[in-house]
Amino acid sequence: MASVTPFLVKRPNSKNLHPISIRIIKDRKPSYIYIGQSIKLKQWDSKNRRVRKSHLDHLEINQLILSKLS
Repeated sequence: MASVTPFLVKRPNSKNLHPISIRIIKDRKPSYIYIGQSIKLKQWDSKNRRVRKSHLDHLEINQLILSKLS
């Protein structure tokens, strides 16, 4: 059984933004798939694991996350 969750990388990139990735854990081994989007740390909702409404493109990024999860 594997678990698949959206994940925000805590280490910022050169533009001081945090990349969004999908974490897949299977047989206790994590692997990460980066979706190519980066946001500020305060724009990530860690409880619901999605982008907050304060980001301008939150609908598109959340749809991208859902499509990558499926």
